[in-house]
Amino acid sequence: GEALPDPILIPVVLTDDTLPPVATDYQTASSSLLRICNACSLLLQQRNQIKNSAALAASAAQFALTVLLPMPNADKLRCFWRKSPMRRETQVYLLFLIRRMCSIYNASTACVQQSRGLIAMRSTTFACAACVADAIARAVATDDPSPFSLHYSGDCEGPTLPFGIEAGSYDSLGSNLPIYEASFCALRSICLDYLREVSGHLHGGNRPTLFNFDQSMVPGMGDIVFLDQISIQLAIPRPDPNNRQERITNAAALISGRNGSLLEVLPEIGYFRDIVFYFKHAVSGKASFDPKHTNAKWMPSHATLHWSTAPISTENVSHKYVVSAFLGYKQEFVEIATEVEEKKKSKFQYFLSLFNAKTQIERQRLSSADPTTVVNSLSQKLSKSNKPPV
Repeated sequence: GEALPDPILIPVVLTDDTLPPVATDYQTASSSLLRICNACSLLLQQRNQIKNSAALAASAAQFALTVLLPMPNADKLRCFWRKSPMRRETQVYLLFLIRRMCSIYNASTACVQQSRGLIAMRSTTFACAACVADAIARAVATDDPSPFSLHYSGDCEGPTLPFGIEAGSYDSLGSNLPIYEASFCALRSICLDYLREVSGHLHGGNRPTLFNFDQSMVPGMGDIVFLDQISIQLAIPRPDPNNRQERITNAAALISGRNGSLLEVLPEIGYFRDIVFYFKHAVSGKASFDPKHTNAKWMPSHATLHWSTAPISTENVSHKYVVSAFLGYKQEFVEIATEVEEKKKSKFQYFLSLFNAKTQIERQRLSSADPTTVVNSLSQKLSKSNKPPV
């Protein structure tokens, strides 16, 4: 038969002299993000024609999230994202682009060799994205303020308090991250200071927080209180306040989008939810994809998060989040050590379980209480396979 036509190579432009390396206003931020997103998509789509396209896309996405976008400040008078007037369309579009950039970064880093150093870079990059997205979500638009921003920042009418997000495992498990670049060490400190400030922990407070996926896939009290407030303004039916199971199930349905009454009106909540999930899962999450597909050529569409709900157990009919990506693979988190200890019959059995983690990804999680952090990196005697530890 006739030979197949040669593939058409579309040029990929990663540099642009007309745009500054660091955003100076909202317009340059959104324009730069869009161009980098499009360039990364071209790289990943043409990986058969362009060598190291996944690594190039990962580097470009990492640059966009850590260098291009200025880091926020808890003081809105000095914060780049809050000191200048912002339109509602700009706010939603920026959150959309950051969510898209996170999915590109998640897919491209899944195609390169996994290591503890990569986990350190990934988690810090996603932490920067979460901090910037938090600051953008707090900005109250000048033309048509979003109810989400008003309630999240605490600027809505009524006796309400501002909400925030927590560093969670990034503060505890991430304390032993092998970061060798000075700029990323500084970024980690900036992210932790900002997250401690917005969550109220820096001054010993206890502000309600949203999206604590690393602690539990069940909606927390902060999620329930937030949804109860915003449901009043949007006239969304609320469950019986005395029935905790109904409140948890309702919160899971609204946040996951299974009940589209909220995300249809405020899509920015879905963008912000996905960005926070990428950040939480980068530190204490299990494998993002099936280990059988180690050499798969992942695309950003594969890294898109698909949300649903399911009963917690046969005894507990309350619903929890069910998140999947990479061909339907469930995005789960490692169990908290205290919960694992309660399930084990003895401390010795728990100690042995540390050396028999189900997946290599779980053994890579950098907990200071996990001896495999040192054992797996210094010795190959405990490895069951012939592959050297990463």
